[in-house]
Amino acid sequence: MQNQPTLNPDREPAEVSTLSDDENLEEKCLELGLTLGLDEPVSLQVLETALRDEVYSHNLLASRRNPVMLKYLLANPPQARVIGGAPTQFSNAELVRRAARALLRWGKVGFTVVDQPTLQRRRAACLSCPHLVDPPDKVLYKLTGTDESQKICDLCGCSIRKKIRLTSESCPAPHQEQQGLNRWGEPWRDHTAPETA
Repeated sequence: MQNQPTLNPDREPAEVSTLSDDENLEEKCLELGLTLGLDEPVSLQVLETALRDEVYSHNLLASRRNPVMLKYLLANPPQARVIGGAPTQFSNAELVRRAARALLRWGKVGFTVVDQPTLQRRRAACLSCPHLVDPPDKVLYKLTGTDESQKICDLCGCSIRKKIRLTSESCPAPHQEQQGLNRWGEPWRDHTAPETA
């Protein structure tokens, strides 16, 4: 086993130290759990994700006083992404389901779009987000007019050019600094919760 980085709560989230071969991963899971204010260790998957994903580790530490956000982050560690931005590969069927639900939500609010200041704020947040990636080579993206020049969110698979305009949509990523808000600076909505009719 080679040396691995580990979180140090006294440093900025991006800073790491190394684990020697003889240190116990279970102890490190407990140490991270205690650092986050938990009475139990975090899962090995959470520890490994926090070690490799600077944004995730920052969000964990920033959410220590927000139990709802922390619970969500612990239950949903992001999957490893290839450097350079390979998006999560949603199946065509899942993308169609997500698009249909988004269309239904949009219809419920009367097909309204956001005002110009909101659009600019959302666009700026998305353009600075590490989850903004090129779309994969899928027929569905071509059919919806999403080409290589248009970025998608790898958390939800949506074209940001379209998503940021809809009043019914929200960002699936937590705000980096403000608890209870998403990256757009709007109230956080749990994207893993089942949607009500």
